[in-house]
Amino acid sequence: MTEIEWEAIKNCNKTYDGVFFYALKSTKTFCRPSCTSRTPNPKNVVIFYTAEDAANHGFRPCNRCRPDCMDWQGAKDELTKKALEYMDCHYTHKFTLQVIANSLYVNPHYLHRTFKKFKGCTLLQYQHQTRIKHAAKLLAETKLSISYISDTVGYHTSSHFSRVFKKIVGISPLSFRKTHNGEQ
Repeated sequence: MTEIEWEAIKNCNKTYDGVFFYALKSTKTFCRPSCTSRTPNPKNVVIFYTAEDAANHGFRPCNRCRPDCMDWQGAKDELTKKALEYMDCHYTHKFTLQVIANSLYVNPHYLHRTFKKFKGCTLLQYQHQTRIKHAAKLLAETKLSISYISDTVGYHTSSHFSRVFKKIVGISPLSFRKTHNGEQ
């Protein structure tokens, strides 16, 4: 193992992912240089330049960094994507953080922190943004009533829908409809 390889392992340097892999004789696993597991003891480290080579020498892929799937971006990124998929499919339903966390088999606080870190907003803020995006499309493309659209996208009171719509879009749903339907 070279000094550069050791520094990459110690610092969890992503730029070396795919360039080499390190295996641990003590656990019989191999990892990417960016793996966030505990820094290994250098005497237990063996360097490989392909994942296949490490596997052929009897090492199994790490469950944390998934070195055998180079397009995998990490567990937190994957969790965020799964939460987004869930919310995009269920945006019209009333749900809690606990409901989403249970469906993804994770702790609700961990889900909240991870989602906010990756998306820059909370799950509730994302749900509102998704609902309002769909409502704006309906307002611009249909003649459906505002109260019907409100109910369709998951708001059960028109006043709450109007407050959230104005907060996100900057104008009321009626004003939005008028400007996007060519009415003035």
